[in-house]
Amino acid sequence: MPDPIPFRPRQAPPGQGAPGRPPSGRRLPVATVLIGLVLVAGYLWQSGLGVYGEAAVVRAYGLIPAELFGLRSGNPAFDGPPPIATLVTAQFLHGGMLHLLGNVVAILLAGILVERRAGSLRSLLVFFGAGIVGLAVEAAAEPGSSAPIIGASAGAAGLIGAVLRLDPRGHVSIPWLRGGGIKLASVAVMPLIVVWLILQVAGIAFGAGEPVAFLAHGAGFVAGVLLAGGARRAA
Repeated sequence: MPDPIPFRPRQAPPGQGAPGRPPSGRRLPVATVLIGLVLVAGYLWQSGLGVYGEAAVVRAYGLIPAELFGLRSGNPAFDGPPPIATLVTAQFLHGGMLHLLGNVVAILLAGILVERRAGSLRSLLVFFGAGIVGLAVEAAAEPGSSAPIIGASAGAAGLIGAVLRLDPRGHVSIPWLRGGGIKLASVAVMPLIVVWLILQVAGIAFGAGEPVAFLAHGAGFVAGVLLAGGARRAA
């Protein structure tokens, strides 16, 4: 029966791991699953507010560069958190179902491996730390902009960066249709990361004016590599 867990980290040498405990590579990735569930719940709440309500939430809790850097005061009509706090709150808002789906899939695929290699706390640190760094860099690129920046893409990019550091030779099992059923194809992580990086570099170089925060992705990826630390050793 195929392994339902998308990532298959390298097996630890025999004898490692505490007696009576499952190997660290097989522990339930609670933090990663929780992040995905919270993002989905946040989007369902956001989209259920109606057009005007959703716009108000994005305006209040999204990251506004001009407000973050003190170039413009917030609109008193929108009762939101301090601008510095939107570096976190903006990560829980999304611009549509495809935006949400892409981020959640990336978070689950990369986050499961990161959490099993480095632990729940480290994976949360990578996600939120990379998200904050990525959003801040994106905002700094256009400090006078009043357009909200939202989404968990930078945090997802950070988890991808962490995978590069923690297990660059790992594999991911991707579901695909074959022979009338769903099969799992094992794909090496490194080629996927390389293709993703090429797309991000191309987006930064040629994607000016596009509604995609490529700088946030790149900065989040670098932050993820730095924040990943080393894989923990089983006691």
